[in-house]
Amino acid sequence: MGIGWREIFGLLIGVAVCYGVISYAALLASQGQDRGTASEQTQEDTRPDRVEPRTDPSVLYGNTSEGNPKKVTVRVKGAAGEQFGLNYGNLLSSRSVEGVVPKDYEVVVRTDSGSGDYAWAEAWKTAGNSKELRVQILDDGGKVIREWSTTEDYGSAYVRWSPNEQEPPSGETTSASEGTQVRRRS
Repeated sequence: MGIGWREIFGLLIGVAVCYGVISYAALLASQGQDRGTASEQTQEDTRPDRVEPRTDPSVLYGNTSEGNPKKVTVRVKGAAGEQFGLNYGNLLSSRSVEGVVPKDYEVVVRTDSGSGDYAWAEAWKTAGNSKELRVQILDDGGKVIREWSTTEDYGSAYVRWSPNEQEPPSGETTSASEGTQVRRRS
């Protein structure tokens, strides 16, 4: 006799309850420690293990001798007032945001050949309509490097660009590994 869905469901509930109890105990313990040390901390935290935001190029990449960080822009376009969700980033970090078109976001990528870095973005419509939602990656001069769009209800559009990849001839369409299409615009 095999394990049924009821046993699996019961196991998942048990794991969730244990996780909740342990998380609650850890939260109470950390609050107790915070109360004791809060009066001692009057300056900004300068510990060396403090994590800085990953979107700052100097923190993310430092001074590289082979290649400098390059800023590109992720642009989301569409019908005025159209709402969207967006995940975007590079090889080492990503962000999730919601917004209203048009909207631009900055991504920093390493250009040295050994980094394998790339910029990527996936935007999706938060409404079921046939309006176009377009996501683009632009270089620092404002030229569109990659773009894709959707008109599907709740559809999504994905683009990816690496500073080290071979550029196809102007206007040519190339297939990405996931079977999606990536267009290059001249």
